[in-house]
Amino acid sequence: MNLSGVSFYSLAEAKAKFSQVVEEAKGKDVVVTKNGIPAVAVIDYEKYRKLMEFLEEILDTYLLDIGNVEKYLELKKYFEFNDSQEV
Repeated sequence: MNLSGVSFYSLAEAKAKFSQVVEEAKGKDVVVTKNGIPAVAVIDYEKYRKLMEFLEEILDTYLLDIGNVEKYLELKKYFEFNDSQEV
């Protein structure tokens, strides 16, 4: 993974400069760290939308290839996050 075009902000800095983080994320990816560990990524909405569409296409293709509902549920669970998961 190439991180040369990615900006990093600590959580405190991201809070203080949130408008700047959002504007910056329109042109490149931004990672917000918590205690020095990457916690979340802020990306352009259009990039996010395209990424989600791409993942749906991959899932559809995968399902066509395997035709196995259990494998689908396993893959779906991998991409799901719930509110109780700690970052």
